[in-house]
Amino acid sequence: MKWKLALLYLSPALMDWLVFFVSFAVFYAAGVRGVGMAECGWLGILFQAAYMTSSFVSGHFITCRNARRVLLLSTLFCGIASVGILCSSAFAVLALGLVVFGGSAAWFFNSFQAFMRGAASVGSLKSSVALYSLSWCLGAALGNVTAGWLYQWGVPALILAVVIATGAILFLLARKHTEIGPTVDEPVETGSRQKYPVANHYILIGWLMIFTVTFVQRPLFTFLPPLFAKEGVSSLWASLPLFMHMAVSAFFGLAMFRFRDFLYRRTPFFIIQGGGVVALCSMWIWPTYWVCFSMLCLLGIYAGFVYYCAVYYASNSGRRSFNTGINEALVGFGSIAGIVLGDAWMRHSGSPTEMYLVCGAGLAASVVAQMTIVFLKRKHGVPLPVI
Repeated sequence: MKWKLALLYLSPALMDWLVFFVSFAVFYAAGVRGVGMAECGWLGILFQAAYMTSSFVSGHFITCRNARRVLLLSTLFCGIASVGILCSSAFAVLALGLVVFGGSAAWFFNSFQAFMRGAASVGSLKSSVALYSLSWCLGAALGNVTAGWLYQWGVPALILAVVIATGAILFLLARKHTEIGPTVDEPVETGSRQKYPVANHYILIGWLMIFTVTFVQRPLFTFLPPLFAKEGVSSLWASLPLFMHMAVSAFFGLAMFRFRDFLYRRTPFFIIQGGGVVALCSMWIWPTYWVCFSMLCLLGIYAGFVYYCAVYYASNSGRRSFNTGINEALVGFGSIAGIVLGDAWMRHSGSPTEMYLVCGAGLAASVVAQMTIVFLKRKHGVPLPVI
């Protein structure tokens, strides 16, 4: 892949940096002000509801031809909304800003994946998805840790960082790119082992996986910053476990391009996602800072694998933009479900650490459902939806 084309992948890194940077700043500030977990949950839900709705709609309209225009416009709206969010502490303003931010971010990520397919040559899908996974996950990781660091310098420093990031994204996307001939938006990329062929029902499995990973992640990213703040953990130290989680996700997602033949097999699914269940149960049993830190690193392997799989399945067969739109809509839906159930169970139990149990149970149920789909298709030939 040409280095000029590779530079494009800095834009989703910067955008996800922006998303996680603003989110951490908002939720940590809420914890400092003594805002309740329920209010934090509502703010997170509003962002994800806007993201979910916009993702579903955008999947019907975005194409490789209009993707660049959508990217530029959505970037501008994200930047404006971010500045508004950081300038206010009023709940109504934060809610409106997060709705605009969430909707704009959805159009950005859906259009970037269409743009990515249109800019990549045939046979390079596995490396394109790997770079995309590295890009957005690493951006998310740096968003958390830089927000934790810059928060100490006040709102002007946070706003300046947002303006610089928005300008950089616009610059990268506005550059001209040469045509490279046939792209990956139509052909199907096959692996080296014919025993594990491309199968459309794995798109359905990918949807389950991406719903579940956001169901697991979003309660952690929503409730851990205010929880750490109330426990007296500094903003920088509070951001480090979340940074490590996304950093591990980034590099494991990049490494996945060398293991493309694992994507249509059951065993890696079971082992990696089962490890995620173990990590969450460990956090529930021993809810200390350092157990949380180490288990979030382990969960990063799970998240990197799942995100790579889901994006690859959506991009390798069927209606690509529609598949991607459903993927991103499920990111929002899974996030909302995780926040709502996590918050409800914490209030019911009276303990914030009970959210780990909810996340672990959700992941275990998802693994069972995924294995059932594969079993029914391969062993009994049960017809499943063809996407």
